[in-house]
Amino acid sequence: MRALACGESAFLSGVRGCRFRTDMLWGLGGAAVCSSAVAVVDPLGPPGQLALALGMCAMVAGWLALREEALVRVQVLAVVLITSGVEVAATRWLGLWDYRLHNLPAYLPALHAVIFLAVLVVTRCLPNRRFLPGCALAGVGLWAAWQLLLSERADTVGVLWFLVLLALCRHRETATRVPAIVVVTVPHDIMATGTGMVAYRPHDVTGLMSIAAQPSAIVGGYALIYCLASLMAPPLLGLWRRYAPRPSAAS
Repeated sequence: MRALACGESAFLSGVRGCRFRTDMLWGLGGAAVCSSAVAVVDPLGPPGQLALALGMCAMVAGWLALREEALVRVQVLAVVLITSGVEVAATRWLGLWDYRLHNLPAYLPALHAVIFLAVLVVTRCLPNRRFLPGCALAGVGLWAAWQLLLSERADTVGVLWFLVLLALCRHRETATRVPAIVVVTVPHDIMATGTGMVAYRPHDVTGLMSIAAQPSAIVGGYALIYCLASLMAPPLLGLWRRYAPRPSAAS
């Protein structure tokens, strides 16, 4: 009986490991494909951006319906709402960055949903090692220090956002996501700036703080958005379950 139990445990561990590897490939692959597709559709103008948005929405909806529980679905909705507000404020009011066509691309909400789901998947698949968040924080800290002291375009905003990131790590769920946030968002932002999808302004709206062409602040920004989404999701889900109309019982 003990041998049978050990064999069953090994089999289940193998199944979970295979699923984790598959999810990792889907998560990172989906984020990479969506980020790369932007460079293809942007030259096609708003119709191409809309077509990409519809494709991303279908992919996100399918993943949420088949693989995620209700709490994650609400978190994705919260991420989409928060990032949409941030995009409007940063481009229209604060002038922190511009997109290639000087518009707000239709695919942005779906792209942010894809990136968040990729972060969740990578977080689940990474080994549960306590040193990983520390290593990720050290990397972001060195990046911020280099851009402040040695970069051609000094980045004072990055230092402030690194301090925000350190504070956010007091939230346990956010701290565990930091390595995945680095793994997913940094390559995406490098690709976005390298292909001309987005360009950061050299200064904030006040003109007092400088921003690098490839700012380290993105990690802290994503971490804050995901932390807010995690805090918002449980009460939103509770409200939905409390007030959502229920199907009437069959008579």
